[in-house]
Parts: sequence; C-alpha cells; structure tokens
Amino acid sequence: MQDASDKTQVQKAGVYRKKFKDPFYDYIEIDNEIVSQIIDTPSFQRLKDIRQTSYTPLFPAAYHNRYVHSLGVYHLGCMAFGSIEPQLREYSKGTNLIDKIGTIQRIFELACLLHDVGHAPFSHTGEKFYLDKSESLYISLKNCVGKEKFSADFDGLGTTKPAAHECMSCIVGLRTYTSYFKNAEQRDLFSRCIIGMPIKFDEKEPQKYVDKMDESEKKKLKKERDEYKRQKKEVELLNCVISLLNSSIIDVDRLDYIIRDSATIGFKNAQVDYARLLGGLRIVECEEQAERKGSSRKKSQKKLCIGYHKSAISVIESAIYAHDTEKKWIQGHPAILYEMTVLQNAMEQLTHLFSSETDSNPIFSYEALTEKGKDLFFSNSLFSDEAKELWEQKKLFSSDAEALLEQEKLFASNIIIDSSELTIIRKFPLVLLADEDILYLMKFFCKEGLGYEYFARNKRRYAAWKSEAEFRALFQEKIGDDSKNIKVLEDSIEGLVDYCLTKTGLPIVKREIYSILDAEQDQAEKEYDEFDKDHYEDILDNVNKYRHWVKVLEEIADELELEFEFLIIFQKKFSSSFRTTVGEIPILFPNLNDSVIPLKNVVDVLRSSADKKSNFFHIFYKSKTSSEKSKKEIVNVISQKLISSIND
Repeated sequence: MQDASDKTQVQKAGVYRKKFKDPFYDYIEIDNEIVSQIIDTPSFQRLKDIRQTSYTPLFPAAYHNRYVHSLGVYHLGCMAFGSIEPQLREYSKGTNLIDKIGTIQRIFELACLLHDVGHAPFSHTGEKFYLDKSESLYISLKNCVGKEKFSADFDGLGTTKPAAHECMSCIVGLRTYTSYFKNAEQRDLFSRCIIGMPIKFDEKEPQKYVDKMDESEKKKLKKERDEYKRQKKEVELLNCVISLLNSSIIDVDRLDYIIRDSATIGFKNAQVDYARLLGGLRIVECEEQAERKGSSRKKSQKKLCIGYHKSAISVIESAIYAHDTEKKWIQGHPAILYEMTVLQNAMEQLTHLFSSETDSNPIFSYEALTEKGKDLFFSNSLFSDEAKELWEQKKLFSSDAEALLEQEKLFASNIIIDSSELTIIRKFPLVLLADEDILYLMKFFCKEGLGYEYFARNKRRYAAWKSEAEFRALFQEKIGDDSKNIKVLEDSIEGLVDYCLTKTGLPIVKREIYSILDAEQDQAEKEYDEFDKDHYEDILDNVNKYRHWVKVLEEIADELELEFEFLIIFQKKFSSSFRTTVGEIPILFPNLNDSVIPLKNVVDVLRSSADKKSNFFHIFYKSKTSSEKSKKEIVNVISQKLISSIND
C-alpha cells in the first residue's frame, strides 16, 4: 500500500479525498482532512512499525502492519455503514437519533480507523504489559470518556473486560485527537465501538393499562410508554452500529484480518467475498428472551439487531471456516507460541529492569506510545574499585573537572551522574513506541537467556509435537480422553510449569529446580512448629510431586542426549470463538414474508473439534550433541516416558 503523500486526489460531494491503493480493495478513499489531521500524524504513522501478526516464524512473508490493517478496517466499516444507513434512517424516525445519523457515521468511521492506534509492540504479544494490579488502564479509559453510563456498563463487565489494546486505543484516540469529539456522548460511542461494549438498556418498563384509569392517567401512561419505546429503540440502533466494528460474531475488524492475513501468509483457506457479505447486512427484528419480573420464566419480545440477507449465508460460512482455520492451525502452531513466549520473557525482563517504586510500568504506557514520549533510566557503577579509592582521596579529577561533575556538565547530555552513589545513569528515550524499540533494548539488555533466542535461531528449541492433533494421538488416544490419567498428566505438568514460573520467572524445567525444591522442603521442616499438620503435609506432597516430574524429564534428557532444559508452553484446546454465537445470526428471507430465522436453523455451522474444556502442552527441547536423535525417537520416548510415569 502506497503512502498517503503519493495518493491520487479526487473530489466527491464537494470534499477532496485521497485514494490509497490497496491489494485487496483496489482503492480506499479518505477525506483529505482525515488524512492530514489523523493518518499523517506520528501517532498513526507509528502503526507502520507494529507487526500485524506473529506469524513470521512460520510464514516469513507474513510481514504486514497495523497501519494497512487500520485503513482496511476503515474501508470495510464505510461499506458496512452504507449498507445499513437507509434502514437506520427509517427506524430512527420519531427518535432523537434522526438528526444525528451523520454524527454517528463520523464517530463510527473514526473508531474503525483508530481501533488499533493503541496497539503495543508486536501486537498481541506485548499488550498484556498494559495491565497492572491497580487497573490504571481501565480507570484512565473511564476518565477519558467522562460519562457515568459508560463507567457503569464497563464495571458491569466484571472480569470479562475488553482487550488491553482496545482500551489503550480508546485512550490514545480520545487524548490525541480531542477536536473530533465534541462531548461525552461522542466519546462514549467511539469507545464502545472499539471495545465492543453495547449499551445496556436497564430502564424499567412502564406499567400496563388498567380499566380503572381515567383519561389523564392513560394519557400520562401512554407518554411514558412511548418514551420507553423510543429510548429502547435508540439503544438497539446504536448497538447495531457498535457491533459492526467489534462483536462476538462477524465484524469489519475480523473480516479484514481474515482476508489480509491469509493472503500474506499464502495460506489457501476459504475465499471470503467481503462485498457480498457486507452488501447483505441488514437491521432486522429478532426474538429476544427477557426475564419475567418475579418469575423464572422468560418472555419473548422483539428487538432490532444486525442480521444478513439470505444471499450472504455462503460467505458467512466461508468467513467462519477461514477464521477458525487460521486460529487453530496458525495461531496455535508451536513455532509461533514459542516466539511469543521468548518475546514476552524479554519484555518482562525489560519492564523489571527499568521499573521503580514510583513507576512499575515504565515501557508500556500512554506517554511512550505518543509524541510526548518517556525516558527510561538505567544506572551502572561509574568507577572501578581502584578508581573509587582515588575519588575518595580526591586524586581522580582536577578541581575544575570536579566542578563540572557537580554541575552535571562533565559528561554528555544523555548521561546523568549521581556523585553521591558514584553511579552513571543513562537515559533511553522512548517516543512512539514500536517493535524496533523493543528489539533495540533486547539487543542491549537481553544478550543471554530465553530472550536472546529471538535473534539466535541456531540456539532455538524444537517442539516435540507440532499440533493439538498430534498431542491427542500421542496421549489421549493411548491413555483415553475420558480417563482420569489424562487429566492427571495435564494437571501435573501444568502445576510444575506454574511452580517454575513462580520461582524462576520462566516456564523452563531444568536441574536448578532440584535446589529450589530442596530449599523449600528444608524451610518447611525448620518451620514445622508454625504449620498445622495438614498444611505441612501439603507442602511436602507438592514438593515430592514436582520432584517426581522433574526427575522424569531429567531421565528423558539423559536417554535422548538432550540438554536438561525443557521449555513447556501450555495451550488451550481449540474452541471456535463463534461456537455459541454464530448460530444466532439472524438471516432475512424476503420471499418468506420477510421472515427472520437464526442461522443455526438453516445451516450446519462449524463446531469446535474440542468438546472438553481443558489444556494441552508443548515441550521444547535442545540437543546437546551435533548428532541429533531422530524426531520419531524423541517424540516416542518423551510420550511413552510421561505416560508410564503417571501412576509412579
């Protein structure tokens, strides 16, 4: 995709627009003002240096970025809104929305364009570092919106909060492009579109008419009921717009990355006819089950929601298949999981290195993402021990040099000297934080350990098995998917990995774990009198259980001549993100008296291949000799040894 400065300029409806050439959508037209005031700004241009996916370990050509994806989502968002606009205007008659359609469209399209402007380096790999124990990210978002209803609905989400990068995108969008939002109502809609949070309609329905009412009471009640219906319709229509960008079914964000990702990686999955799909968007009346007051029974009522014309059914199935194929066979591939683990370990190292009592999250912050920027500080000893002695004897510097040192003028401006501690403090400025900033810091501070394996491919580990299917064949097929033993194996290995993470910060089982277990047992025995008997026995049981599995892995390493340093990554068994929701998509059949029927009633939607909500794991190994064992031998020895050790 060409840069904005190279665009052909066209005039449409009196507004000058620039055309971006896109390999999938031909041309994307955007108003000049949006290009100059948003797209060409540093905060948006930063997205050119944020990778769209983590697929390059598997598909080296999958190197596109959040910038082109954002333009693509904007383009699809404009198409989607255009499809429902006539119905939106029709249904809005008699409501307060009728005069706001243009504003709603503008805010929605802004949300499409800016929905990823807060992404962390390496996209989803880095976003978990936005979160802290005080939930400052969520607090900042609610403060930026400044609307009670938004805060109440957000808090009502409980533990199912939106993705961290979505919250940060709202914050960056609202703070950086403030002139585009005139009031809290617009900020509210913008943020809801990005995080996919519908408006909760919790107004109490007015009472029904009763025979004893006089005319004035009936008139008053009618007015209340009309107001209730109007407010309910407004909420439903706005929720239709919100769901176009971020929903649990199909939205323009998901649609663009399905199209773009599959093309750049060369993965030959289902083709998605986006024009036909978006052209089939409709606002429809569908059945909604609502709780009856004072009863466990539910009543059926109509509500407005997004549906599709029957002509889009085949494309919906293609989109579902394409999304879940990518999720299962690419996102879950061990090579990709391994690189994400390596990067996250490096990010944790860097965060710990630069954190302080006053700033626990120095790198992944709003300031670092923007032009405002943020400085990181790293201190080292200024002198050797011998030089420190000369300093104390005042023999190291001349009086003039000492004066410059005290005035902080002796060294370069990016270096600060703490003369009381004899330390040199180096400044690392972060501005418009992107992938290369993390890589730069990794080259400086992660020269050893797991983090450096990102650069040194010749030091990388190998996955014993490549997929969930192979894991099932190796373990579940032999042990029995429904048996107690498969659960014992998964729980035991997961417990050991959690223990290693807690004690060392790494999901790596190695010889040093023995020393940690021995120390924990010794400490428990020393403090025996302070524990009750059950607690003491629990500690010993866990220590012995972990030691057993460490010993099993050590025996595997010895038998196969591998390094005794196994990286273990747990992964959830595949479950389609569409599984519980896709069947509810309303499908409009105009020839059947405009009937609206759920998709699940007319087609077989894709089902998850995993019926059991459990995890499985990957084991990564390193060979310590140049003559590697065959892959077949390694896989079989590891699986057989683990299975035979379940009941030991």
